[in-house]
Amino acid sequence: MTLDLFQPIAETQKERINAAIRDMPPHEPGVYTMYDSKDEVLYVGKAKDLQKRVTSYRYSKSRKTQRMIAHVNRIGFELCKSETDAILLENLLIRSLRPPFNVANKKPETYYYISTARRGNKREFRLSMRQLQDYPKCYGCFKGHLRVRKGLGALLKLLYVKHSEIRHAHFLPSQLLKRITPMRFNIRLGDQIGVQVDQLLKGSSSLLIEELEEMTLTAPFKDKFTRTFFTNELEHLKMFFALGPERNNLIKKELNLDSALIPQDQLDDLQVLLAERSN
Repeated sequence: MTLDLFQPIAETQKERINAAIRDMPPHEPGVYTMYDSKDEVLYVGKAKDLQKRVTSYRYSKSRKTQRMIAHVNRIGFELCKSETDAILLENLLIRSLRPPFNVANKKPETYYYISTARRGNKREFRLSMRQLQDYPKCYGCFKGHLRVRKGLGALLKLLYVKHSEIRHAHFLPSQLLKRITPMRFNIRLGDQIGVQVDQLLKGSSSLLIEELEEMTLTAPFKDKFTRTFFTNELEHLKMFFALGPERNNLIKKELNLDSALIPQDQLDDLQVLLAERSN
């Protein structure tokens, strides 16, 4: 939609909000929606106390909020059983309506699956945005373009060092020296390491990370640069594990999910439910 940003404000901010509230919401959790004069959605928000939140717009000093209020003609609301339900409904409405004054949760995120398969004496790692049927093992989904690709790239670099015992980062394969990891890469893995990789990507064990950290601390690298390089890679791997596999595993345990994989369209809402369960 196109907004007329130079529309004159005939009423004060308080008067415009008062006029837009056709029905005063109760002191209950829910989702409120702001509409313009053409009844197009400007903004969607959630609140633990709808009345308190909606009426607070009378006195907002945010310039962005004041600019939005200049176009508000009507404020509607929908009650929810809990604040968690309100968050889930807000996420759904923002994703579907894409209101111009909403920023969070509106931009499409990248969700990856990591698949693996034996290819001769190597194991192939494959990144994809959907589940691949021709790979026997699949993990995910994991959210975040750079986080996932840097995390997997770090895992592959450190596994390469563990197998090849290189002493300088320059001896890594050229594919792994790029800014982010390739979508497909083959690497030699022993059976024991293969099991540990499986546990890491499932989020059930960080034993491999501990072993790779010990390797990074004790390996006779050629220079300080190389040690710092692989230490940074280890941090990328730790962050990916904590916010990806480990959290997914916790979601499946705490919410009693049967599926081994989490669908892309459910991950954000499941994270909200996990946070509610943890509080």
